[in-house]
Amino acid sequence: MSFEQVKEIIVDTINCEEDKVTLDATLKDDIGIDSLDAMELSMALEEAFSLTIEEEALQKFETVKDIVEYIDSQTE
Repeated sequence: MSFEQVKEIIVDTINCEEDKVTLDATLKDDIGIDSLDAMELSMALEEAFSLTIEEEALQKFETVKDIVEYIDSQTE
């Protein structure tokens, strides 16, 4: 599972508090990610994991767990 890597990228990209980033944290309500943050985060994730996140998949991300599961499914 890539949770620790994803957490580090979220904290670095969004400049949020590390303890807010849990698997069950919602991106919008708990972490406070807006559409600009989402684009920056997706670019950081794509670079870190050498993958492309499709727009359709990006729109489905509601929690940190959604991101981790997507990345795990793309990098296996």
